[in-house]
Amino acid sequence: MDERILELFEGITLHFINTKRFKTDFVAAFLFADLNREDVTKNALIPAVLTRGTEKMPTMKDISVYLEESYGSVLDASSDKIGDKQALQFYITAINGKYTFENEDLLSKNIDLLCDVMLHPKLENGVFDAEYVKQEKETLRELIKSRINNKGAYANSRCIEEMCKDEPYGLYKFGYEEDLDAISSENLYAQYEKLLKTSEMHIYISGDIDEEKVLQQFKRHFENVERHYDAAAQSAGASNSHELKTVIEEQDVTQGKLVLGLRARESTLLDDMYPLIVYNAILGGTPSSKLFQNVREKASLAYTTRSSYLKHKNIVLVSSGIEIANYEKALELIQKQLEDMREGNFTEEDVSDAKIALENAYRSYLDEQTAIINLYMGQQLLGNVEPIPEMIQNIERVTKEEIVRVAEKLELEIIYFLKNK
Repeated sequence: MDERILELFEGITLHFINTKRFKTDFVAAFLFADLNREDVTKNALIPAVLTRGTEKMPTMKDISVYLEESYGSVLDASSDKIGDKQALQFYITAINGKYTFENEDLLSKNIDLLCDVMLHPKLENGVFDAEYVKQEKETLRELIKSRINNKGAYANSRCIEEMCKDEPYGLYKFGYEEDLDAISSENLYAQYEKLLKTSEMHIYISGDIDEEKVLQQFKRHFENVERHYDAAAQSAGASNSHELKTVIEEQDVTQGKLVLGLRARESTLLDDMYPLIVYNAILGGTPSSKLFQNVREKASLAYTTRSSYLKHKNIVLVSSGIEIANYEKALELIQKQLEDMREGNFTEEDVSDAKIALENAYRSYLDEQTAIINLYMGQQLLGNVEPIPEMIQNIERVTKEEIVRVAEKLELEIIYFLKNK
């Protein structure tokens, strides 16, 4: 499933994933802004306000009726962080027109709606509708507050915050409650206009599509958008601090959440990416991993334990849910798994099993349009766009020696523990 990339205008790129594999057409638009403390909360609020209404469809009810009448098309928007970028994401999907009763061109209609949401929001006195902003501020406030409800995700997020305290990546992706009161219709609209002018934009279209027709349609929508895109603007890099930090946080919990953060400091993102992917699979990315087998199954020191590789930051997180009284034992045994990886105390069979699991995971991306788009989008930010067969080949080429080499580069930077009061 190849990707064809075309520059629409400066800083606005179209990505065509033309395939007959699905009965649906999927369009996803991403606006990327540098993560910073001043704008993170506003940026997180903007997608929600934009989907409240457009010039042509000024209410959510209008949009909902349109989507229902378009064979149940789905529109969604959100905010996330990817590396040191904040991503404002807009999605719309519907069945391909050839599967409708009258061969309706739903893709064109949905592209029009998506562009209207992004470019022509419902305004009041030249700025965002004040009532929409007020309501979405309260929704975002509750979302930020609810962060604490999922203790595992909360512990991972807090570990990253402490580990990357002096970096953009340390910011919470949905922003901060204390910022909300100062956000108005006027300053939020000003931030929206700034994003339209300066953000790097990538638009993905997946399905059985007429590329030239889609290209011309997007040109019509974006040709009058004022742009001042600066490709040279970059976010700050990693902190230079190497000192191991231990953070213990207390809440009303019955199960402890232990998270270790490691970073491959003497490593470039692309050169060591595939060895680190295989390393992570062996360490804690599969049911046959060292963490799962030794910490959970054999020693019974964890209810859950896994590792994850954050490739845009060269960070590996080891996350475990444990009995609070087992903190010292669990920490010692987890560190033993890390040391084993550095010393090459794993087998060629472990390497083979990890590669098989990874290759199956990559092939599974081909079965879901959202997954393949997110995969390609992540590659785009790394500057390394590869088709899935090539990615699988790169996984297959990784040697045990390369895995040990990247394991030696990983430095433990933080031990985070969420425990009871």
